[in-house]
Amino acid sequence: MTIKRRLFISNILMIVIPVCISLFIAFVSVSLLFKVSKHDKQSPFYTGYDDLIQLSAGLLKNGEKQEQDELRRQIEEILKPGDMSLAVYDSSTRLISFNFKETPETEKLLQIVSAMDGQGFASTSNKEVYAEQIRVKGSTYTVTIIGRTSDYTDGQVTPAMVTFLILITLGIISAVFITNQFLTRFVFKRIKQPLDTLADGVHQIRDGNLDVRIHYGNKDEFAPVCEDFNDMAIRLKESQRLIQRQEESRKELLAGISHDLRSPLTSVRAYSEGLLDGVATTPESQKKYITMIKTKAEDIDRMVGKIFLFSKMDLGDYPYEPEVLEVDQELLSLIKVTAEEYREKGLDVVITALAADVYIYADPAQLSSIVFNILENSWKYKLKERVQVSIRTEVQGSDVFIYLEDNGPGVPENALDKLFDVFYRSDPSRNNPTKGSGLGLAITAKAVSRMGGSIQAQPSPAGGLCIIITLPVLDKGALL
Repeated sequence: MTIKRRLFISNILMIVIPVCISLFIAFVSVSLLFKVSKHDKQSPFYTGYDDLIQLSAGLLKNGEKQEQDELRRQIEEILKPGDMSLAVYDSSTRLISFNFKETPETEKLLQIVSAMDGQGFASTSNKEVYAEQIRVKGSTYTVTIIGRTSDYTDGQVTPAMVTFLILITLGIISAVFITNQFLTRFVFKRIKQPLDTLADGVHQIRDGNLDVRIHYGNKDEFAPVCEDFNDMAIRLKESQRLIQRQEESRKELLAGISHDLRSPLTSVRAYSEGLLDGVATTPESQKKYITMIKTKAEDIDRMVGKIFLFSKMDLGDYPYEPEVLEVDQELLSLIKVTAEEYREKGLDVVITALAADVYIYADPAQLSSIVFNILENSWKYKLKERVQVSIRTEVQGSDVFIYLEDNGPGVPENALDKLFDVFYRSDPSRNNPTKGSGLGLAITAKAVSRMGGSIQAQPSPAGGLCIIITLPVLDKGALL
């Protein structure tokens, strides 16, 4: 159940439950009040006056003595428990009386009855009277019943009413409090539990445990938050791994620059000192020394240029002017220009198969640089007198794959993933920097990435190295 639904139900129950409990308490209280008031009106004065009126009418009929005595006995039985009195008047003459006592209060009640024309209820502080006129044998008589005032007084606040109001008030307060406690647990429990879980996960991330994952099974608002937390943990771990790898690359970069610059600088220094110390005494030897100094300076210049180029590409501050290129035509043009030069160096470049009508969006200068760097790598690391590089392309889905395979010495499998790292060379000792600076393939990988593609290395079927470049193909509809 979602938090939103729980809050909706909570708001509804916050109204319904107190109302229901209050109605129940009110019903019980009214029932008790009714019983109390009913009990107050169960006195003989209220329950017996109908019987007394009928019995009085029987006496006025003047029946047999035995019957008259029975009627008197019944009247006395009704009057006695309530300490009541009864009198029957014919006009102003009292004909029959039971327990009747003439007192100022009684006289006052009789005057009130007279004022009411012999009909109705009246009361004083201590007494109350009921009078009713009856007709017997054509004559009219007034039956007056006098008793003590009951505890129930209509229209006044009684203890029962006060109890009722207190019960209602306490009931409503209790209902609201209990409902609030229940609904707070009902909603807060479903909020606190996932918050505690998230807090624990955050603390573990803070303490460096990037492998922490939150397993949350409820389908509510916290489910996507927990999924985002897990995604964040994965990305943080990947980011940490990338930072560590970049730190290692930075250290390798510094070590590589130091090592690769030291060798030509040492040569420049040695030949310079040889000239200054007069070691080269003949014009021929002096020319040789000067030529070596120039060659080493050019090596340093090329190396610094590559470092500068890689830095600019890494910062995204390198000129990039893409255009629509037909892959087979670009490769044919490039090989046509460079094949003869590489053949003289002992590297045969052969095109085996090219997919036709394949277009990409790329910078032609950078595409040429990519192919040139890979060919240079195959030439510099060849061990045989002649090495062959075969080039082919094929289309798979929305990508074109460019394969450059040689039959050179190859690269150990554990080094394939590192070929495109900065300053990496498969020669761990780096004793031969003339074979490469370790920047060529790193620059190539940057250029391919900028074209929206990818590059990888794997063993070649011919026993050497196979470089695979993947580039996105342009939709033919976009070319129209």
